Amino acid sequence: MFDLAIFTALGWERRAVTEALRAVEPAGSPRTWSGRLADGASCLVVQTGIGPARASAAAAAAPPAGAFLACGCAGGLVDWLAAGDLVTAESVIVLEGAGQPAERVPAAGAGLAVWAAGRGFRVHAGALVASPVVLGTAAAKVALGATGALAVEMESGALAAAARTRGIPFAALRVVLDGAGEALPAALDVIDEATGEVRAGGALATIVLRPRLWPAAARLARRQRLAARRLGAIMAVLEVEALAAPPEAAIAAGG
Repeated sequence: MFDLAIFTALGWERRAVTEALRAVEPAGSPRTWSGRLADGASCLVVQTGIGPARASAAAAAAPPAGAFLACGCAGGLVDWLAAGDLVTAESVIVLEGAGQPAERVPAAGAGLAVWAAGRGFRVHAGALVASPVVLGTAAAKVALGATGALAVEMESGALAAAARTRGIPFAALRVVLDGAGEALPAALDVIDEATGEVRAGGALATIVLRPRLWPAAARLARRQRLAARRLGAIMAVLEVEALAAPPEAAIAAGG
C-alpha cells in the first residue's frame, strides 16, 4: 500500500512531480512510477492522460493508497489569479455534459493551504470546476466564473469520486497556466489525450507552418516552464501530513 497516489494528466506535469520526488523508479504498469515524499512517505505517480474518463480508469486501476492527490495545471477563473499561482481545492464542482454544475465534492484543500503557508508557499484555497471538455474560449471561462470557483481543469471530479468510493482523503494541487480572460489557442492543441504527451512531430509542424502562432506558442512555453518550476518546488517538500492539516486554521493561510 502507498501512503499517497498522485495523478497527473500530462507528461510535463508528471515530470515536474517525479523530478522533485526521491527514489523514483518505474512502478511496473505503463506510465506509473513509485517514489518517496520529503518525509519518506511512499507515493505512486500515475500519468492518466486527459479527461475524466481516463482519470477514473487510472484511479480504479491504482493499488491501495492512503490518499489521492490530483496535480497539474488549471485555467484561472478569477481576475486576480495569474499564471504560476498555486490553487488547491476545498471542493470540486463537477459539470455534467451540458456544462451545468451537477455535484460538489468536498476536498482537503483548506488543510493543504495551511500546510503550504507554514512553509512559505502561498496557495489559494477554494472551489475548482471539473469540466468534461476543454474550454476553447475566454467567454466559456467567464461563464464558469459564475460558479464561484477559482480555476477549471478536467480530472479532479473523477479522482475525487474515486477517493470517496475508497473512503480516503482527496486533494488537488493546481498551478494556473492561463488567466481568466485567456484561452489556449486550439491550434496549439498537439497533445495526445490518451497519453498526455506531445504527438510526435505535431507541435513543431503546427507551429513552424503557422507563423501567427509563434507569439502564443512562445508565451505558452514560458508559462509551462514557470508552472513546472512552481509545481516542482512545492512537491519537493511535500509531506503526507499536508493532506491532514487542520482545516480550521485555513484563515491563517490567506485567500
